[in-house]
Amino acid sequence: MPTKASAPAKIILLGEHAAVYGNPVLVATVDLRTYVAVKKSGDEKFSLSNESTKVKDLKFTFAEIPWLKKKWGTVLTAEAIERIYSSLDIDEKIGLDIEIKSQAPVSSGLGSSASAASALVLAISREFDLELEKRRIAKISWDIENIVHKKSSGVDPFSVTFGGVIRYQRGEFEKVSVKEYPEITIGNTGVISDTGEIVGDVMKLKENFPRFFDSYLKLMIDIVNYGQEFLEHGNMEGFGEIMNINHGLLSAIGVSSPKLDQLVWAARRKSPGAKLCGAGRGGVMIALGDVSTEIEKAGGKVIKTKICDEGVRLEK
Repeated sequence: MPTKASAPAKIILLGEHAAVYGNPVLVATVDLRTYVAVKKSGDEKFSLSNESTKVKDLKFTFAEIPWLKKKWGTVLTAEAIERIYSSLDIDEKIGLDIEIKSQAPVSSGLGSSASAASALVLAISREFDLELEKRRIAKISWDIENIVHKKSSGVDPFSVTFGGVIRYQRGEFEKVSVKEYPEITIGNTGVISDTGEIVGDVMKLKENFPRFFDSYLKLMIDIVNYGQEFLEHGNMEGFGEIMNINHGLLSAIGVSSPKLDQLVWAARRKSPGAKLCGAGRGGVMIALGDVSTEIEKAGGKVIKTKICDEGVRLEK
């Protein structure tokens, strides 16, 4: 029997693109899970099937991993295998059969790569009878993300590993006390975005306008602080206003897009707050409340889900 694990997707409530520079960020996991099944192959061969990246029954050896890391459809799994085997001192001559299925669209801002990485770390470690603490799972997943996305703040792997609503900063986090999770609507633009490229462009902006960017980062701390206070006190009107301001600031640094703005402004006809979510320039946006009709009329695809508590877990 294979060892099975899953991890949730995530949404950035407030603070994306500032977390890379050590700022705090508010993040929540949502009940769109990535499922991983792994089993020792009995020889040195690996096989991979991943519905999300259209890879089916790909056979390879450990020696072929450098080549697979250059391909979009296999880079995450190849990097994950290399990092996990190295971190856990697993014999490279023992292959695995790996199957990945995700309920979250890839390259959309929902942390699908972190979900897959976290679930792979848990499943592979257990397949080799190793028990890891969640912090170790998150750390290895962060190492994987750092390579795949060129630079990762760590917010995605820590969020999907531990679950719930957290305030994250520089590898540390605290659970945010929320009496009742707000209803949310996720709207997908259908545009695939390149996180590494977008993060790189924001870094260039920081280099070209350092004084502006310092002020921007200070504003984003205020955004997160205000937002956390409103969320903890159940003030959704206030939280929505902060979401709107956050979206404006993200637009100012060039990570929104006409399609994202279209969905955000359509949602605001009924929602107190809406913003892009994740890397930007495509992917998804989030809004408070049920604004499915508004998003669909604006040409977006609604992703039905809710904020959840549980992070990475073993499956039967």
